[in-house]
Amino acid sequence: MGRADADRYLAFLIFTTLFAVVFAFGWYLSPLGVGFQDGPTNPGAKKIALAIYALSYFVGIPALLIGQVVSPVLWFYKHFKGAYIVPLVSISSFLLCVIAFSLVFTKF
Repeated sequence: MGRADADRYLAFLIFTTLFAVVFAFGWYLSPLGVGFQDGPTNPGAKKIALAIYALSYFVGIPALLIGQVVSPVLWFYKHFKGAYIVPLVSISSFLLCVIAFSLVFTKF
């Protein structure tokens, strides 16, 4: 890979790392702003929402941050596609959990 590819990857890594850190920090602080006491009145929906939240909090955030660490390692070992795919998959799966939680928490 050439210098232009390395520069492009560095820009990608900086952007995705900033995105991951901001979202991880925001989600760690989210119990203060989500308002769990105002959640769904349906106990089943509340149980599902809290399970999704726990998954995103205890699995999603570490995966989000670990993906940012694994990506440069893959790049260093010349697994260029993996270096791009791992952060995108971790960010996408985390956002899917956040969106699912938001939908279940506010709609039911």
